[in-house]
Amino acid sequence: TTDATNKNMGSAISAEGYIHRTGVYCVNVNISIKADRREDFLEVIRNNQKGTMDKEPLALEYTWGESAEKRNTFFFHEKYKGRSGFVAHQRTKHF
Repeated sequence: TTDATNKNMGSAISAEGYIHRTGVYCVNVNISIKADRREDFLEVIRNNQKGTMDKEPLALEYTWGESAEKRNTFFFHEKYKGRSGFVAHQRTKHF
Protein backbone atom coordinates (compact mmCIF):
# COMPACT_ATOMS: atom_id res chain seq x y z
CA THR A 1 0.00 0.00 0.00
CA THR A 2 1.24 3.47 -0.87
CA ASP A 3 -0.13 6.75 0.44
CA ALA A 4 1.30 9.93 -1.02
CA THR A 5 0.62 13.47 -2.10
CA ASN A 6 1.27 14.59 -5.66
CA LYS A 7 2.35 18.25 -5.51
CA ASN A 8 1.59 18.85 -9.21
CA MET A 9 -2.07 17.90 -8.97
CA GLY A 10 -2.51 18.68 -5.28
CA SER A 11 -3.84 15.19 -4.83
CA ALA A 12 -3.92 12.55 -2.12
CA ILE A 13 -3.09 9.11 -3.48
CA SER A 14 -3.69 5.68 -2.04
CA ALA A 15 -2.54 2.63 -4.02
CA GLU A 16 -2.38 -1.08 -3.42
CA GLY A 17 -1.07 -3.82 -5.68
CA TYR A 18 -1.61 -7.56 -5.42
CA ILE A 19 -1.00 -10.69 -7.46
CA HIS A 20 -4.12 -12.60 -8.44
CA ARG A 21 -3.97 -16.41 -8.32
CA THR A 22 -3.67 -16.38 -12.13
CA GLY A 23 -0.40 -14.41 -11.95
CA VAL A 24 -2.04 -11.17 -13.09
CA TYR A 25 -0.75 -8.15 -11.14
CA CYS A 26 -3.60 -5.85 -10.15
CA VAL A 27 -3.41 -2.28 -8.88
CA ASN A 28 -6.19 -0.33 -7.20
CA VAL A 29 -5.70 3.42 -6.81
CA ASN A 30 -7.80 6.11 -5.14
CA ILE A 31 -6.98 9.74 -5.89
CA SER A 32 -8.57 12.92 -4.55
CA ILE A 33 -7.55 16.01 -6.49
CA LYS A 34 -7.93 19.75 -6.05
CA ALA A 35 -10.89 21.15 -7.96
CA ASP A 36 -8.77 23.74 -9.77
CA ARG A 37 -6.61 20.94 -11.26
CA ARG A 38 -9.51 18.81 -12.48
CA GLU A 39 -9.21 19.47 -16.22
CA ASP A 40 -5.42 19.00 -16.16
CA PHE A 41 -5.85 15.75 -14.26
CA LEU A 42 -8.48 14.41 -16.65
CA GLU A 43 -6.24 15.15 -19.65
CA VAL A 44 -3.26 13.40 -18.02
CA ILE A 45 -5.32 10.35 -17.07
CA ARG A 46 -6.90 9.98 -20.50
CA ASN A 47 -3.43 10.14 -22.08
CA ASN A 48 -2.09 7.64 -19.55
CA GLN A 49 -4.94 5.22 -20.22
CA LYS A 50 -4.52 5.50 -23.99
CA GLY A 51 -0.74 5.11 -23.81
CA THR A 52 -1.06 2.16 -21.47
CA MET A 53 -3.53 0.24 -23.59
CA ASP A 54 -2.03 1.18 -26.99
CA LYS A 55 1.68 0.81 -26.24
CA GLU A 56 2.16 -1.62 -23.39
CA PRO A 57 1.99 -5.30 -24.38
CA LEU A 58 1.88 -6.41 -20.73
CA ALA A 59 -1.12 -4.19 -19.88
CA LEU A 60 -4.42 -6.08 -19.72
CA GLU A 61 -6.85 -3.50 -18.32
CA TYR A 62 -6.88 0.15 -17.28
CA THR A 63 -10.24 1.42 -16.06
CA TRP A 64 -11.13 4.45 -14.02
CA GLY A 65 -14.10 6.49 -12.89
CA GLU A 66 -15.16 9.25 -10.56
CA SER A 67 -16.85 8.68 -7.23
CA ALA A 68 -20.63 9.08 -7.35
CA GLU A 69 -20.48 10.49 -3.83
CA LYS A 70 -17.43 12.75 -3.79
CA ARG A 71 -16.54 14.99 -6.73
CA ASN A 72 -12.86 15.01 -7.72
CA THR A 73 -12.22 11.60 -6.16
CA PHE A 74 -11.23 8.98 -8.71
CA PHE A 75 -10.78 5.22 -8.59
CA PHE A 76 -8.54 3.17 -10.87
CA HIS A 77 -8.20 -0.54 -11.47
CA GLU A 78 -5.29 -1.75 -13.57
CA LYS A 79 -4.18 -5.26 -14.57
CA TYR A 80 -0.81 -6.35 -15.96
CA LYS A 81 0.78 -9.63 -16.99
CA GLY A 82 2.76 -10.11 -13.78
CA ARG A 83 4.40 -7.51 -11.58
CA SER A 84 6.97 -6.92 -14.32
CA GLY A 85 4.16 -5.48 -16.48
CA PHE A 86 3.39 -2.88 -13.84
CA VAL A 87 7.07 -2.05 -13.36
CA ALA A 88 7.35 -1.53 -17.14
CA HIS A 89 4.26 0.73 -16.99
CA GLN A 90 5.91 2.91 -14.35
CA ARG A 91 8.88 3.49 -16.67
CA THR A 92 6.87 4.80 -19.63
CA LYS A 93 6.71 8.46 -20.77
CA HIS A 94 2.93 8.58 -20.33
CA PHE A 95 3.08 7.41 -16.68
